[in-house]
Amino acid sequence: MILLGIMVLLLAMLPAVMKRAGWFTILVCLASAMSFGGYLKHLLIPGVTLEGVSLPWLSCSPLAAWFGLIFSLGFPIGTIYAQAYLKAHPTKGMASHLIWLSLMFISMHLVLLSANSLIFMLSWELMSLSSFLAILYDRDSEETRSGALYYLVTMQIGAMVLLAGFAFLYLESGSFMLDSVRIGGYAKWLLLAGFAFKAGFFPLYSWLPKAHPVAPSHLSGMMSGLMIKTGIFGIIWVMLSSSWQAFELYILLAISLITAFNGVIHAMAEGHLKRSLAYSSIENIGIIGIAICFWQLGLVLNNPAMASLALLGALLHCLFHSIFKSMLFYLSGNVLLACHSLDCNALGGLDKRMSMSSKLFLGGMASISALPLFCGFISELVIFGSIILGFGKASLAQSISSAVAGAILAIVSALALIAFTKLYSIVFGGNPRSEAAAKAVEPGASLLISPMILGILSLVFGLFGWLPLSIMDRLLQEYGLTLGSYHSLVGVLQMVSLVLGMLLICFFAIYLVKCRICKTKLYPTWGCGYHGTTGKMQYTANAYIDPLSYFLKPLLYKRAKLDAPKGYFPGSIAFEEQVTDYLDSGLIRSSSTLITRFLKLFSGIHNGRTNSYITWLLIALIALLIWVLGVK
Repeated sequence: MILLGIMVLLLAMLPAVMKRAGWFTILVCLASAMSFGGYLKHLLIPGVTLEGVSLPWLSCSPLAAWFGLIFSLGFPIGTIYAQAYLKAHPTKGMASHLIWLSLMFISMHLVLLSANSLIFMLSWELMSLSSFLAILYDRDSEETRSGALYYLVTMQIGAMVLLAGFAFLYLESGSFMLDSVRIGGYAKWLLLAGFAFKAGFFPLYSWLPKAHPVAPSHLSGMMSGLMIKTGIFGIIWVMLSSSWQAFELYILLAISLITAFNGVIHAMAEGHLKRSLAYSSIENIGIIGIAICFWQLGLVLNNPAMASLALLGALLHCLFHSIFKSMLFYLSGNVLLACHSLDCNALGGLDKRMSMSSKLFLGGMASISALPLFCGFISELVIFGSIILGFGKASLAQSISSAVAGAILAIVSALALIAFTKLYSIVFGGNPRSEAAAKAVEPGASLLISPMILGILSLVFGLFGWLPLSIMDRLLQEYGLTLGSYHSLVGVLQMVSLVLGMLLICFFAIYLVKCRICKTKLYPTWGCGYHGTTGKMQYTANAYIDPLSYFLKPLLYKRAKLDAPKGYFPGSIAFEEQVTDYLDSGLIRSSSTLITRFLKLFSGIHNGRTNSYITWLLIALIALLIWVLGVK
């Protein structure tokens, strides 16, 4: 069924060429249903082969099946939104865009199924190139071209690191096959670094806030919610195939903690809606990384209960993040179509003009902030549970690492709530800050279907968090983890569901009684001396978090521009403050400058003279000849 689904995705390229987005969507949904059934079969039944035949260069492990289920769920929902978004924002490149989307879906499936390093690298490169070309949907925009090129260069650097890792792996094992291979030495760290580029770990995340703001919103949702999970899949595979020592895992844990904290403080300080969501993806990748590290620490330090809960928490967060993050990106697309801007300081008052998008965004905000009733709460609860199981054990280092990780994760969760409270308040609350925001209207119903489906899934998994666990027991058994913690977790989450259900019933009962007894009367608000309010009298995105960002000043790179008042009766005064990523403004920009200066040393070669070119070629050939003879 999985390979048949991939073949249907290939068939979907035909309506894409003819710009038949409706037929393209139908075929993607059909292909995803087929692949979903195939992945579910592989996850539940041991020893199943692809399509009933043995293919040496393709295989489906339980880990691949879990991520395949996430992709098969996310692709059709994203494509349904893409059809409506492309219809509302058409360009000349629609046909090619749909083709690249289809190739991106196919390559992501092949990344999961590849059992040969050569096939894996071909699939990985196809995924990067197709997503790069899909970002160029609005190819007339200089900002889009710049962000897409930045993404491509970063992915190619990551691919080179991966290729080097697979080369070392081949030298160690003498085989291109990846099944049952043991990874060690340089290969282990090179492969981890290569996958970290795609996932967005510190300090390799700089492409996310560059590419997501310029990509179409449906592509941003699928890249953030789905594609970066291929990096997590690769990291978990390396972890499973390698031997680890505790100090190595503590180093990786520190990187994950820095990733989560750095991502959330920039999400909090950012004033661009999609860029803030991109930084939030970095934060969530860091949270998944924390869980992965505690899974391996549990195995190394003989704490199987912690290991089981941590792996379950990481896999659950991969699923739930694909739900609420995709929903938030799709809703940002609705805001963009309605207001033609994603600058938070140019929005405001949209809850009265886009009430359904506002309610759905509020639900997504609650889920990504790990509030009860929504799925983000469940996965972070499981991860916190695994961290708590590390306290009081024989290893002092394990107790200290659990205390530090638990404290930082709690701070990150609190800052995430502040960050998304700011986003919702500035974008949807208050009065309109621009004429476009004042004239905004709710987009068509077709643009709300996908966010509503994801919102319902977020609520269902938040109330019944044990549902995904019902298909994960074989996955734990496959990787040698205890089922005792699994069954205990199922019981705890069922109890959580019961408590949350009772609270909801009590809330609705109190609400109905209140509606029966209390009568609401409306009176004009006391004017407080003001004739009327304007958008300029409200908090800006930076002012909202300014008291907190003051304490985070050493960790945030701010640039301010002041138009100071002049004379006794100044006509204008303006102050603008912008927070930029210190990694991008410092390390990357400085490195680019040094590389550019180095390359300029050779600019004289391009002088247009044939004799000069021949001379340089002769010098190169002589140097190669000397080197070869010297080696012999």
